[in-house]
Order: sequence, then structure tokens, then C-alpha cells
Amino acid sequence: MAKIGELLIQRGMINEGQLARAVEESRRSGEILGRVMVRMGFIEQGQLLSVLAEQMGLACYASLKDFDVPVGVIKSVPAKFVWHYRCMPLKLEGKTLTVAVSDPLAVWVAEDLKLHLGFDVERVLAPEEEILSYIRRYYGIGAETVEEILASPGSSELTRQEKIDINIDDFSASDQDASVIKLVNQLLVEAVKARATDIHLETFRERVSIRYRIDGILYDMQLPGQIKHLYQVVISRIKILANLNVVEKRLPQDGRAIIKVEDKPFDLRISVIPSINGENIVIRILPMHLLFSLDDLGFEPADFKLLLGLLERPHGIIFLTGPTGSGKTTTLYACLSRLNKQAVKIITIEDPVEYELGGIMQIQVKPDIGLTFANCLRSILRHDPDIMMVGEVRDLETAELSIRTSLTGHLIFSTLHTNDAASGAARLLDIGIEPYLVASSVNAFISQRLVRVICPACKELVKNTEFLPKIFKDIPVYHGVGCEKCQFIGYRGRSAIYEILPIGDEIKELIIRKASAADIRRQARTLGFKTLMDAGIERVRAGVTTPQEILRLTELGVEG
Repeated sequence: MAKIGELLIQRGMINEGQLARAVEESRRSGEILGRVMVRMGFIEQGQLLSVLAEQMGLACYASLKDFDVPVGVIKSVPAKFVWHYRCMPLKLEGKTLTVAVSDPLAVWVAEDLKLHLGFDVERVLAPEEEILSYIRRYYGIGAETVEEILASPGSSELTRQEKIDINIDDFSASDQDASVIKLVNQLLVEAVKARATDIHLETFRERVSIRYRIDGILYDMQLPGQIKHLYQVVISRIKILANLNVVEKRLPQDGRAIIKVEDKPFDLRISVIPSINGENIVIRILPMHLLFSLDDLGFEPADFKLLLGLLERPHGIIFLTGPTGSGKTTTLYACLSRLNKQAVKIITIEDPVEYELGGIMQIQVKPDIGLTFANCLRSILRHDPDIMMVGEVRDLETAELSIRTSLTGHLIFSTLHTNDAASGAARLLDIGIEPYLVASSVNAFISQRLVRVICPACKELVKNTEFLPKIFKDIPVYHGVGCEKCQFIGYRGRSAIYEILPIGDEIKELIIRKASAADIRRQARTLGFKTLMDAGIERVRAGVTTPQEILRLTELGVEG
């Protein structure tokens, strides 16, 4: 049998010099030669597998997406085996079980499966990432841990409500809890690896659901059915993690915890609410260390220049508008980071403080003890700030104080919940602010959305664009077909689109006359104002996102 290095040279995949370097590194590190060559960048994982398959006489699959694994096959091989051996059962014909493995030298996998399950095992090669993705898809996250807990002595006691309520110390110290900790850790680690920003744990009459919010969209996570028996234990473990009251199940609770995944710290914001079927939990996942830079937010050059001009003004208010989850806080932090200098004092009032910014005084409001946005505003003026951020203008008192503070020589940033920039003035008037105050204090309204970015690994040109609105007809349109890197979604990551409405003399006159948002938008368009739809079309033209994503986040009738 030819050696792997000789086969790779024969196929022209590597040269003699690369092989010699890889052999030397393999001897030094003790790592298998093939993996060394992949790590050193001489060959791709798929190339290595194809050569190994030829060497070992095995079938090789670059992808498993053509396999639709029957339920009977999944039930024939317990989760503990597939996770332990990192193998994925693909089909069962008679007594022959076909499993995908990533290591052709692990011949004991077939022998062990035959010994424990009684099948004749036929191995095929596939990339390890594909195998792990299929295991999660068909068996569910933490499937082997759930099997472990339920199969262990005394597991029936863990699923009973009384066991959780008796004594928190007993629960924390029990032998079973090590597996519960492992299960919760798996849920958190998988969420971080999937780039999820939130985890939703929900209970219904017949089932429980765990969903991850990835790039702004909620996706159901595949779970083993038996996890419904452990739901209360999982909830209790999360409460302990956040220092919440495990016994209290009637009232909402909020807490936080810090975890590390691959040496990166993450801040978890945990919220528990009661429902008719039990407690539901949402976990917000926030990186502890982020660098906020305006250059990375996706502003078009003209908009970026306009924003920098607004930041240079010594006083006034800049309002960011948009729905929850549109990235307003990130943009505010990026603005503050750019203005954060030794000669400037910046104070923020937030609910909650999502990220810690070095050199900036950040205040967390606590309405239950009277520490509101308005009360904080009154107090921090005595601390002589140059720039302030008010997390959100929710009521007349906060809005009026913010505006009057800006008129005394302070630059203020804040947010409003409106669908577009032109509606910002109307919203302030609805709250009860006098038109002349709005016109004299507001520098600009900025509206934004976060659009999903097409996965670069599976991006391709759309040939048939007849179904698209006419505004997209004359531009090249791309989409993602779905691959392992984007979890077959077609998108990976998000980028922001913006519309900036500076309050010039013409707009001020309309505000003083209490003009409608439509009239303000119409006048702004004559002055060169670019809407969210305009920004979205530019992103589609640049191949960053899809028309469907722009239409999902903006209103065609309003924006046009």
C-alpha cells in the first residue's frame, strides 16, 4: 500500500520539499502526517480525505447533504456511541450499518459498534465538521448527556419537582448535577459557536423548545425528546448560575453570569418569566471585550462624512431610531468611542449597560429605587460632563430634560423607537415636546437596520430575477445557496444600513409647523436625503445582501 505522502506527490498536490517539512513537523509534534499537512496549509481537508479513502479502499464524501437519514437508523445507534466515536450512522440495510468517520485509521470504531450493537459496520469517510453537524442535526444538542442523566441511578428523582425545591445545596452538590452542569454548558457553548446572540428556552404543554437567535432570526435547535423530563433541572441550573432564587417560580427574575468559551469571556444577561406551562428563560450573550469603531459599521462614504460632521458639533442631540435589535446601541457606543479623549468627560445613562467602555462613566438605571433616566440627568449635570448618552427617551420628562440639557452646551446621544428618521420629530411632538424645542435642539435623526450578509463561501449569482420588484431589475443579484459554514442558511453575519436626516433650516420650518412625517420625508428627498431603501439597494448592488433581506426590513411603499 502506497504511503500517503507518495500518493499526494503522485497527484501533484504537494512537492518533495513540503513533504519533508511536514514529516519533520510530524516527528516533532507527534501529530499524524496528514493532519500536519492540512494544518500547515499544504492541502485541503477534502483533498486529504480523498487520498486517504483511496489508500484505505473506502468511499469518500465531501458532503453528507445528500443523505436523508431515516429515523429507524438514528434509533438503532444511541447518542453516546456517535458522540464518543465521532461517527454518524447514515443507513442500515439488513444487518449492515454504514457510518461516516473522519479518521480512516480508527478501525476500532467498527469493531466496537459491532460488539455492542451487533451490526456489520461499513465505514465511509467524510469531513469531521460535516459529521458533527449531522450529529447535532439528527440527535440534538446534548443528546448523549441527556441519555447519561436519565440512565443513571436516581434519575427519576431529578425529574420530580420536589427534588428541585427541597434544598438548593443538595441540588448543587449532588452526583447527578455534574451531568446537568455539562448539559447546560453544552447549550451555552453551542450557542456561542453558532454566533447566537440570544437563547430562548420555552416550555409548552407537550414539549420544550430551545431556539437560538442567529443574525437576528430565531432558529429551532434540534433536541432529544427526553429533555422535557429535565427541563426544570436545567432551569434551576441556569438560575443558580445567575444567582437567582431557585424556589421562586411565580415572579419574573433578572440576573447575569460570566462564562468563558475557548478563553473568551462572555456576559450572560438572564431573564426568567412565568407562563401557564412553567418558566421561560431568555439568555442574552454579550462578548465582554469589543472594539467599537465607526469605520466597521458599514456607512457609505457620503454618510460617514456627514456623521463625522455631526459628531464635531459642540452641542445638540443626535437621535438614533429603529426597532429593538437594530443595532442602535452598537452605533452609539462607536460614536462615543470616537469622541472618547482625555480632554472630554463622557457620562452615559443606560438600561441595561450592555458593554463596559474604558474611560467613560456608565450608570445603570434602577427604577425600583427611583434611579430613573430623568433623576440621573438632573444629578450628572453637577459632574460637569461634555458629552452624555441617554439610553432611551421614553417619556416627556426624560425628553424635555435631554433637550434642555443640550441647549445649555452639551452634546447628547439618545434613541427613539420609530420606524424611520422622518418620524423622529413626530414622535417627540407626540410625547409633548414643543416644536420650537425640537427644531432648536436636534442635530439629526439617524435610522438603521441590520441586514444579513450573504455567506461568502456559498455566494452565487441569481440568474432569474423576474420575481423581484422592478427596483432590483437592472442590478446583479446574489444569494447564498447554503453550506456548512453558514449552517445551510445562506447568510453569515450582519451589516448595518442607515438613513441620516440632518435638521437643516427647511426641516426646522416643517417641524415648527408640526408637519407630518411624510411631508418631512418628501422635503428631505428634495435636499438629497437617502432612505433605508436607497441604502439597501446599494448593498444589493455591491453583492453584500439580497433583495429579500432588504424588503424584509424596510417598507417599499414608505421608502420609495
